[in-house]
Amino acid sequence: MASATELQKQCRDAYDALKDAIDGSANKWASARPAAESVLRSELEYAVTIAETMEAMRLPERKTFTLESKEDALSALSEVAETCNKYFGYVMDSDLEKSTPMMENIGGVLEAAAEQASSSAIAIKGV
Repeated sequence: MASATELQKQCRDAYDALKDAIDGSANKWASARPAAESVLRSELEYAVTIAETMEAMRLPERKTFTLESKEDALSALSEVAETCNKYFGYVMDSDLEKSTPMMENIGGVLEAAAEQASSSAIAIKGV
């Protein structure tokens, strides 16, 4: 498994790709919207899982998104990425193997967060 620092970078890079995909979706926002709303909700769930597992953190707020425009999505992504990067940033290498209720361990949660954001970016670009 990659280090905590490498996994955190993968998540940041995936959020950058998601931002680019959303930014390029203006002419097809109606088609891109469901994927954007879903991925943002899911990314927050990954942050909640990490906070629950680490136990010493206040849980981030769960949200459901209604994104009327790409501008709404970019704003929401900025908030979600900031929240996730904050919580993911607390993870150290020694935490990666801690068991979670969502995935096998925290390392798996970070991998899933990066993969989901990357996959969603590709899906949004493809609509």
